[in-house]
Amino acid sequence: MKSGKKIAQRGPSGAAPPPPDWLGKISLPIDEIRAGQPLHRVHQSSFNPIFFGPGPGVPATSRFDCASGRFGVLYAGLTLRGALAETLLRNPQRLMVSSIDIAGRSATSLVSVRPLRVARLHGAGLQGVGTDNAISTGPYEPCGLWSDALWDHNDQPDGLAYQSRHDSSEICLALFERPDIRLTAQETRPLSQMLKELAEVLNIFGKSLSEPSA
Repeated sequence: MKSGKKIAQRGPSGAAPPPPDWLGKISLPIDEIRAGQPLHRVHQSSFNPIFFGPGPGVPATSRFDCASGRFGVLYAGLTLRGALAETLLRNPQRLMVSSIDIAGRSATSLVSVRPLRVARLHGAGLQGVGTDNAISTGPYEPCGLWSDALWDHNDQPDGLAYQSRHDSSEICLALFERPDIRLTAQETRPLSQMLKELAEVLNIFGKSLSEPSA
């Protein structure tokens, strides 16, 4: 027999709040990425690793893509482990990463010719700007609004730093397509030529790389 009693929602909704009205009036928590520090991208081998997406006329698809469509966003990890986690470990219930998942993908290290100033949207920086860690793990919808708000902020950050959803110990970057940002690709390696290194990273997460089928 159904009681008909409505069960109240337990816990938060899971979505980050939109930028507060007072955000533009404060000084942002800013971290500096030194010039020449390698940033790590895992991408389709056929694509240029320096890509500020989603591209002209393409709707926002990734977490911090600009909500207004005024600028592109490039995603990178501070470490190769972080970049691999965000790319290959998006399904945490899989125990093995298929060779198909690495075919056609490469890892590239990028460097900036000048220091990059990024708003800290993790750790203590979350409370400082008026949000919580759902900005890194929750639905995408509010995140583009944050990109727009930070782009317009008087502090003019080059992007933002956030916690990897798939490895909470790693920090990732969303860099804004500003005219004075100059990135260069130092080295590109196909993942198929990095199997030992990939296996070592996957082992940290209790995962393994499946053998290619005959």
